Amino acid sequence: MEKSQVDHVEGLEPQACREEASWAKLIPGGYSPSRCIKLRGRPMINAILLLAGTSIMFFGYDSSCMSQVDTNANYLRYMGTDSGSARDSAAVGGLVSLWFGGFGIGAILVGCLADEIGRLKCIQLGCIWAIVGCALQASAQNFTWMAFARIIGGIGCGHLNTIVPIWTSELADSRDRGAFVAVQFTLALTGGTIVYWTEYACLKTQSLAFAWRFPLALQLIFLFFILFATPFYPESPRHLVRIGRVSEARDIMTRTRRNTVETEIERELAEIVAAIRLEANEPPPSMWKTFTTRDKLRTRRRIMLGAGVQIMQKFTGIDFISTYAPEMFSLAGYTGDKPALLAGGNFFGYTASLALAIYLCDRLGRRRLMLIGSSSMFVVLIAGGILAHEVISKADTNPGLSSRCGAGVAAVLYLYSFIYGSTWLTTCWVYPTEIFPLVSRAKGTAAATVAFSLAGGIINEIVPYLINAVSYWVFIIFALLNLVMLVPIYLFYIETANRHLEDLDFLFAHDSPFFWHAERAFASRKIQEAAADEKFNQEGIIAEGDLKV
Repeated sequence: MEKSQVDHVEGLEPQACREEASWAKLIPGGYSPSRCIKLRGRPMINAILLLAGTSIMFFGYDSSCMSQVDTNANYLRYMGTDSGSARDSAAVGGLVSLWFGGFGIGAILVGCLADEIGRLKCIQLGCIWAIVGCALQASAQNFTWMAFARIIGGIGCGHLNTIVPIWTSELADSRDRGAFVAVQFTLALTGGTIVYWTEYACLKTQSLAFAWRFPLALQLIFLFFILFATPFYPESPRHLVRIGRVSEARDIMTRTRRNTVETEIERELAEIVAAIRLEANEPPPSMWKTFTTRDKLRTRRRIMLGAGVQIMQKFTGIDFISTYAPEMFSLAGYTGDKPALLAGGNFFGYTASLALAIYLCDRLGRRRLMLIGSSSMFVVLIAGGILAHEVISKADTNPGLSSRCGAGVAAVLYLYSFIYGSTWLTTCWVYPTEIFPLVSRAKGTAAATVAFSLAGGIINEIVPYLINAVSYWVFIIFALLNLVMLVPIYLFYIETANRHLEDLDFLFAHDSPFFWHAERAFASRKIQEAAADEKFNQEGIIAEGDLKV
């Protein structure tokens, strides 16, 4: 492309740019063109997935690490919760929920810092929080020590789990964003599988103290790798354009695409520039204004959608099966070591389900996967509730039938986990990173992650009581919640797959909240852009007037 054709894209007005915070220079690391790994195409994509996948693997490990620690007699003695009283159960559950509180704080920090210091330095700060939290948890001597350690560790995990999907979504080709996140969360479930079986092996072969302290300390391996590898990676091209480094953004986009087509790169870059020009018409919103002010980009509505998908994913019922899996397999009539072994085996099927998610997420799209997933989970959970009822009611009168029904409940739990993993798990994390405009993407994604932490804390606090109080009815409750969720998904959730992030600005900024109105207006806009596309193909340049969001 000729220099004169490039100048228009690079001619981003200084007033439309925002400099990084002056104190960002005090944080070592971050992006450097000279230090960034010199890979292109598929090798670069694989390298990005390695770092992002390790970060999300840490999330999977950290979020599951308390599943067998909570029942360790040595741990309970140190925490002063080994008397078996109701107060002890509440305290143990509280330590789990404190992690979710820290997770929400970490997400809020990302919303405040990501645009000020860049995506890579934000990842590094999250690692520091997590390293301190892991060290404190592994060395905890009492309840108060562990409580603060859980909060600090949660801050680090929430920090990483908010910023890493933003970073990868902004780096990825629009055709690969869903697959990027699906690969990452395949590794998240791999992390959960690793910690479950590590803890089980330690319980069977090592001392009780080693069995809970070693798995908590093992997380440091992930974190040190992330901390020291991050400075060698590319920064988000959208962040670089926002701070006026357009040529560096172009270079990164060229090196992170499987098939480098110069005209497509220039068109996407022009869309980013146009979006930044549009956002520059209003001052950058504060965290409070993001929630309270109605703007022409409909940011507040987007927050409701992003937070809504995170809350709904918790109300699908996944935590009552993944976190409290041994208790659920006990409802199937299994005793002794069988509930723990079945729960561990479920992680393998759960992880395998992400292979299907990688294939489907960009082919079927986010909206269809949510609808298919909730419909399917409604059916299997109803079946699980009926079978669990038969297990309990026939235990004394017909043990053979009760045993067969118990096997059916176990099959339902495995099938449910597979359905959730292949539909909702990827969608609920990629969707919030796609729907926000660049100016509020970090803050909006942070708000969605805070919603995840609040919903997760509430669910994890009430589910143990719910299982004890209503027994097999817990299946029916979550089945009905899945049925109810079909309504808002159908009405309000717009498809985001295979669309440029800047195209989504137009879709979500529509006056009507109903998806069909936005889609109709978007289709009309695409027809109007046909002439601009033809001009672009002929001349390799898009006029500013052709890119109105």
